[in-house]
Formats: sequence, C-alpha cells, structure tokens
Amino acid sequence: MVTAKPQIAIKLVSKPYSKRTALGPLMVGIGVGWIFAALWLITGIFALVHNVYWGLTLLASTSGFSLFLGLMTYSMVRDANRTFVFELTDSDAVLYVYDRLQKRQSTQMVLLDDVKYVEYYPYRDSSSMILHTPYAQMEVPLWPMGEQVRDVIDFLDGRGLRIVNVQFDDVIPD
Repeated sequence: MVTAKPQIAIKLVSKPYSKRTALGPLMVGIGVGWIFAALWLITGIFALVHNVYWGLTLLASTSGFSLFLGLMTYSMVRDANRTFVFELTDSDAVLYVYDRLQKRQSTQMVLLDDVKYVEYYPYRDSSSMILHTPYAQMEVPLWPMGEQVRDVIDFLDGRGLRIVNVQFDDVIPD
C-alpha cells in the first residue's frame, strides 16, 4: 500500500487592483501631477511669448515632468493588468504572473532546498521577497497579496531558511 505524504501548501493570489494598498493616494497624486503639468504647459506657452529662454526652460521642465508622470501612469496601468499567484509547498516555490495587457504569462520555480537565504522587504506598499539560489533569484511581489504574507515568512523561517529583513539592516550573507 502506498500512501502519499500530504504536501504543506500556501497559495497566495493577488487582490484585485482596486483593493491594493495605497492605490487611492497614488491615483490622486498622479492626477494632481497631470493637472499641474497642464498648468505649467499653459504657463510655459505664455512665457514663451514674452521671453523665449524662460519659456523654453519651462516647457523643457514640464516635458521632463510629464515624461516621469507618463512612466508612472504606465506602471500603474501595467500593475492593474497583472495577476500574481505564489504557491509554496514543502519542496518548492512557484510564482505565476499573468499579464493581461501583453497577453502572456510566465512561471518561475525554485526548490526550497536550494535557497541560500531570503531577502525580505516588509514595507507595506512595496513589500517583496527575493529567494536566492545558485541558479536563480526569484523576486516575489508581496504587496498585492493581502494579509497572508506573514504566513509565508513564518513558513520559510520554520523550514530553517535564513530570512534577511532589510528594514532591520540584517547582514546579507555572501
């Protein structure tokens, strides 16, 4: 008679984008930034009529700021269209990323026995961990996952893996 040993498993699925941490303040900040960029664009055009150098300086700085806002807006749209699934068993860790914007998915897996240490970034709005192995560094975004993140860290700590908390300035092993 063969009995299968049940695998201990934790499965984290990212929350819907509208429920993610700090989304409201981020959207307000980007919206206010676009309003100010439009106002400075108008100011730059008016200044261009009176003083070419000052007007060009304002338009150049507004263009740079608008480029920055455009990248932030794209990043927000990209994150809104991504779903992360992180599965942790007693032998491996698997990260699935489903990207609806580019219509593709990716999978990354590491064996827990090969993990040298785990770098943990506990900041609430950008929480993540990096599993370091000889053949890969798997970065797992924890910020969209919800409140079960602490269970993952406790599970890895219980398996004897070294958790390096960068917030506490833990020493990163060689």
